[in-house]
Amino acid sequence: MACNKEGHSEHICALTAKGEIDKVHQLTLHPTVECGNCGAKAKDIDAVCDPIQLPEAGWLGD
Repeated sequence: MACNKEGHSEHICALTAKGEIDKVHQLTLHPTVECGNCGAKAKDIDAVCDPIQLPEAGWLGD
């Protein structure tokens, strides 16, 4: 599925294709959403084409 959103050039998939790994790394720290197209996980919905909210991880305990 193609993304036609304005700002696609700043999505994780486009940045990865351009080899901008440092930018991708910053966008993927502490993810809260996943892309419904490619599965990339990001901390911000604006970093993926088709954002799907990730479930919150509860305390994993001892």
